[in-house]
Amino acid sequence: MTYREDFFRMLDGKTPVSDVLLNKMTFDPAAPPQGVASIMMLERASFGPLPGTNVDAWGVPQEIDDFGTGFMPAPGEFILKDVTKWRDIIKAPYIPDYDWAKVAEADLANVSWNQETQMCSLFGLLGGYFLSLASFMGFEGAMLAMYDEPEAVHELLDYLCDYDIWLTENIIKHYPIVEIIGMNDDNATEINPFISYDMFKEFLLPRYKRMADLITGSGKILSYHNCGRCEDFMDDMVDIGTQIWNCATPVNDLMGFKKKHNNKIILEFLPRFYFEADEEKTRQQVRDQIDKYAPGGAFVWAGDALTINQEKGAQLNSWIYDEVEKYGKDFYL
Repeated sequence: MTYREDFFRMLDGKTPVSDVLLNKMTFDPAAPPQGVASIMMLERASFGPLPGTNVDAWGVPQEIDDFGTGFMPAPGEFILKDVTKWRDIIKAPYIPDYDWAKVAEADLANVSWNQETQMCSLFGLLGGYFLSLASFMGFEGAMLAMYDEPEAVHELLDYLCDYDIWLTENIIKHYPIVEIIGMNDDNATEINPFISYDMFKEFLLPRYKRMADLITGSGKILSYHNCGRCEDFMDDMVDIGTQIWNCATPVNDLMGFKKKHNNKIILEFLPRFYFEADEEKTRQQVRDQIDKYAPGGAFVWAGDALTINQEKGAQLNSWIYDEVEKYGKDFYL
């Protein structure tokens, strides 16, 4: 059985029969060496500056955090001080004369894809409505705006969602190779969500649902990234059509979640690994996590060192993935 076939078995809640513990389910056509890099500049971005700049596609200054885990909005350099003035400041990166058909043809000519050895292709991540508001205003500013100026926040989030809808429609139309479309919104810390469930339902869920309806209504698979303790929101995410929880972390009750949803949403599992751990502790953590969460399926290992610092992460990742490969290879066989 191919990985692809096993992937759809897992989506049906069945136990896999091949060595799918490693995250071999998907590849991202927007990442080297497959190509399709052209469309990445159009994403809303909490993932770093545009090439040759220090700002992202929405004009937010970016810098690498002190721990080297990734790009984040530069502290204190908020571009939106008053949410009621958002129309003057926030400009979606539409490119009116963008030749989607021409660019897509060139991109897809570079894609190497074998359905026998690779799984579904992925495009994402979109839909970061809470993170976008926070990147424009800071976390405190974003949350206060929800209380003080809800009408303006709704208008701004609709504007962001309109852009995502435009982008997603074009991805679906011009990149038929894409089968999974990802949304992301880290709206929770490792302890609790940033906002209440009522605010989630009022401000975020309606925009997530607009995106989900487009994605699933087009026959695509919906993946949702949220690596905090966001379980308060995840039943609703399943209800709107989410089939993959990307970077599901054990700060959530993942065992209860698997049981409640009968394994019909795949956990792309992300435990936390830290540099001070020695080799044996790291390998034992891998084995313990697999033993706990992998039985029955609906599980893919997606965890590695939380850093973009290659030097610091290389050793830790070598232990992690070597152990996953060795211990998990025949887990379902």
